[in-house]
Amino acid sequence: MILSFLYEMEELVPLVAQLTEKYTSKESTSVTYETARQLMEAIIYCIKKGISGQTLAGGRKLAAAQAYAYGYDCLVDKIKRTQEKYNDLITNFCAYGNRNYAATVEQAIPGFFLHYDARFHPQNTIITMDYPTMISALDQCGIDAIAQYIDYISYEQRFLNALPKQYVYEVLERFPDDTRSCFDNICRIVLRNVLGHLLIGKGFFEEIYEENYEKLEDLVANKPDEWMKTTIEMLLDKLIDEQFDADAGMKEYFSADIESFVVQLKNAAKYHSIKQVVAL
Repeated sequence: MILSFLYEMEELVPLVAQLTEKYTSKESTSVTYETARQLMEAIIYCIKKGISGQTLAGGRKLAAAQAYAYGYDCLVDKIKRTQEKYNDLITNFCAYGNRNYAATVEQAIPGFFLHYDARFHPQNTIITMDYPTMISALDQCGIDAIAQYIDYISYEQRFLNALPKQYVYEVLERFPDDTRSCFDNICRIVLRNVLGHLLIGKGFFEEIYEENYEKLEDLVANKPDEWMKTTIEMLLDKLIDEQFDADAGMKEYFSADIESFVVQLKNAAKYHSIKQVVAL
């Protein structure tokens, strides 16, 4: 049983009974097995928040009821803070023509806040988060997943908004897939464009010539994987240090794409299809 190393079942069962009373508005003390399990998971979700860094004097743990109550308060506070982050995000949000991106951020995420049940089903993420971020938030659930997801999308928007909108649209237009209907990560396409320019020593806004792709292909083909990874990481670090106040969260998020980017560049150079990976 989850948390059994901290709490015995007899400490948790009374909490389930109390929550059941609220769930049924005291009209019944009996619920289905599925509902009872859902309520137990709701309690465990809150207790995990309650015991994270909250202990009594002398290192004694909180009683289960205390941990649950404190955890629920933390949960409510996190919902509020996450909604505030979303409000900041949506103010200047641009999907750059991608329908999946727009639907996820403009419709699905507000739907989460509308239907999220913090009391009886806080572990339910509700939405599928169809827009793929560079790091998945699916290893978490409930408000924790949504909060992380909003952070990731906020990093993307901060990066994209630092570039002229027309430039972003032009990069996406040069990408081989239709970026209006695809389920690709829009920011990844633009970030790779920027890193590709830096790799070959070209400015972002210079006119694109065919030899730029050839230069990048030659570079990739003749450099070892480790050199590529180290160099791209260095270029990314420098970019974020100079343009985004050395934002550690943004750096960690964008760095997650480096290994995949290098693998795809290597394969593309081998088969002379560099344009399939990076739209210069």
